[in-house]
Amino acid sequence: MKDLVRTSAFPVHPLELSSQNNMAENKVGDNDIDYSRWMENLPNEKQLIPLTDLVIPGSHDSGTFSLDKNTEIGPDEPCLIRTLGRCCGCCGSGGCVKSVVHNWSVTQSKTIYEQLTSGIRYLDLRVAYRSKDKKIHLLHGLYGWTVQRVLDDVNRFVAENPKEIVILDFNHFYNMDAATRHKTLADMLIAKFGKSLRAPRGDDGPKATLQEMWGKAETIIVIYHNTDVVNAHPSFWSAQFISSPWPNTADVNTLMDYLKEHSAASSVSDDAFHVTQAILTPQTKTIIKNICSTLKDVCARPCNRRVTAWLKTLIETKYKFNIIIADFVEIEEFIPTVIRLNYF
Repeated sequence: MKDLVRTSAFPVHPLELSSQNNMAENKVGDNDIDYSRWMENLPNEKQLIPLTDLVIPGSHDSGTFSLDKNTEIGPDEPCLIRTLGRCCGCCGSGGCVKSVVHNWSVTQSKTIYEQLTSGIRYLDLRVAYRSKDKKIHLLHGLYGWTVQRVLDDVNRFVAENPKEIVILDFNHFYNMDAATRHKTLADMLIAKFGKSLRAPRGDDGPKATLQEMWGKAETIIVIYHNTDVVNAHPSFWSAQFISSPWPNTADVNTLMDYLKEHSAASSVSDDAFHVTQAILTPQTKTIIKNICSTLKDVCARPCNRRVTAWLKTLIETKYKFNIIIADFVEIEEFIPTVIRLNYF
């Protein structure tokens, strides 16, 4: 079946949508489920299977909605870009450089709380210590919210929806070389979530079920890509518990081939969370060619359109999905389409 063919292949179930327009903007109609509680509302048999067998929508670079053009260019950007941002600022052109960085770094428009209430359950978090205010911030080209604000949003959501499981994946760190900075972040996580943190419990961590976690009131999984921190905090999960192959392409046809290959059931392990990165990554030539445009228009819209069209056709068992992430998760029916895959 061709990728671009849209069919009505889904069985009838509680996720049937009330109208095409509502789906397009990811709005909940009268006949739709409550996306803020979709895990709680799964059929009983789905509440008893491992988390690795659920299909979970996630957001790529989850915190980029908050990137601030008034901040300095971040340490994740090449030295040349950072230098241009500083030097051009002296002649009044720094804002232009930062605008381009902003246009091609923002991958989400909803806040963390809004993403979670829309159905997102996996957050991709890249953080940096910012010397100017001595706080740890979200980062992608520019600085965004403090991590504390992110944790406040997550805590608010799980307090309102105590049967929803949220995975926080801290996978990129910048200016965090000092052990005290990692300790500061780890202490924030422990202080905010405490007993709500689900520890991996040996190698069987990802095989936990919703009902098991509900019984212990454990709603937060923290994956932390730093061995020393994980060794010091048994409630954190190491990078070994997640696989997230990166397509690294700006071509949608190449992406689709990659997704099909890496989502084959035979290639996906049950011993770790598996992330399907349904994203296009702009290359340097992509940005130069579309210098006045944005990642949303050039990459996210065509990508989400193609990916969701493909996912809607899948009634076969040769593919296995666990966590699927996208840019601008509210467009092209991404979240409802992913959640629907739990009903086959």
